[in-house]
Amino acid sequence: MTSRPDREMGGFERVISRVSAFVDAAAAIFLAIITALTFTAVLLRYVFNLPFPGSFDVSRLLLGVAIFWGIAAAAWRNEHIQVDLLWQVMPRTVQKILDIFADIVFAGFVGALAWMLYRQVDKVRDSGLTTFEMAIPVWPFNALAWLGIAFCFLVLVARILRAIATFRDAAPGIER
Repeated sequence: MTSRPDREMGGFERVISRVSAFVDAAAAIFLAIITALTFTAVLLRYVFNLPFPGSFDVSRLLLGVAIFWGIAAAAWRNEHIQVDLLWQVMPRTVQKILDIFADIVFAGFVGALAWMLYRQVDKVRDSGLTTFEMAIPVWPFNALAWLGIAFCFLVLVARILRAIATFRDAAPGIER
């Protein structure tokens, strides 16, 4: 029979896994749209000698969106770039402590970035900034990028909570 914290952790893991799957899918969709826009623009320009107005601007804006959503996906799976020269020779307990500390620092930076980007969305929306060729408003792209980095912050907090909740199980030598 599983204990109540184990059942709660399993539910927590399922929710965060679903959010992570959603974030992964969104990042992939944004990249697919960028690829399709670029392919279509090149095809029209070089094969049919027709311009595709706005494709560069939309692709550029969506690239920023895809990057922020991709950071969120990588943060949950812990697939971001890490240098672990000293970490790998430390005891398992120290590794877990360092991992939690690193995640807290990372979450702090991502939280600050999310807050700054949120303020930028308001500024851009209030300014009425649009793309040059098609006059497409820029603020929705900034809002999508903010949503991606906000998801990143949430998944980092979830990772920190999971690491703290499972610390005793993962760190040998700590009494229950």
